[in-house]
Amino acid sequence: MFENLSEVRDYTTSTLMRGVTDFGNLKQYNLYETGYSFLVCVSVPVFLEKLAKENKKYDILLNNYIHIIENEFRGLDGLENLTTETVELTNGISNINMISKVNEQSASTVSMRYFEKAATPITRLHELYLKGIKDPRTQIKTYHGLIDKGILEPGYENEVFTFLYFVTDNSVSKIERAMLLLNAQPTSAETSMFESEKGTIEVKEITTEFNCFPVVSDVINAKAKAYLDYMNNNTTTPLSKRLIKQSTEFNYSYTPNTANLPKGF
Repeated sequence: MFENLSEVRDYTTSTLMRGVTDFGNLKQYNLYETGYSFLVCVSVPVFLEKLAKENKKYDILLNNYIHIIENEFRGLDGLENLTTETVELTNGISNINMISKVNEQSASTVSMRYFEKAATPITRLHELYLKGIKDPRTQIKTYHGLIDKGILEPGYENEVFTFLYFVTDNSVSKIERAMLLLNAQPTSAETSMFESEKGTIEVKEITTEFNCFPVVSDVINAKAKAYLDYMNNNTTTPLSKRLIKQSTEFNYSYTPNTANLPKGF
């Protein structure tokens, strides 16, 4: 276990907080920091891929959806603790509880928040997805005509996303935790966002919820580490996938081209 994750430092030579606290030895206080997390869309539902190949607008919608949920990802809620159940051992007078079962998160609902963009690509994609799974007026699975055309057979295997979620240290170079969110399905399309009141101008933050099955393993850790290294490789990684850590190295869109500046500038 824990292969390809950040290594635990040796704290055994420090007194930590027993007795006099040595605040001159800061090495013993390298704490875990939250807030460094990433989401990667590993796969999308097969029927959406097929629709995108047949319809240019759907292709643009799907590609933009993936780009937004990966690059504007701000965090995820819905992960649970590893928990236990116990059995009681008793002599009729006194008792103790011993672990009889260890429970890991299974069927889950995770949520992520995004600011919806103009033309509502997140909401549209979820609406396209849900209405393809089951027509809301007939409850018939159609995949928007792909089944009737004989392009796809109905099946759960054609209807799920797979996401890689990982958390890094504060240098964004080491993996703290990684998991695959298997069989992910959005639970709603937030069409209520179109409610309005005249004179009230707002941007809309929406919550995207997915039912999924989270899994962890050394293989997943290795994949997360490989993807993190890929993002950090600024020489070969495409700009849209690249992670620029230092703002002084970033080439802003309005950085002037020296060829167009006055002579001697």
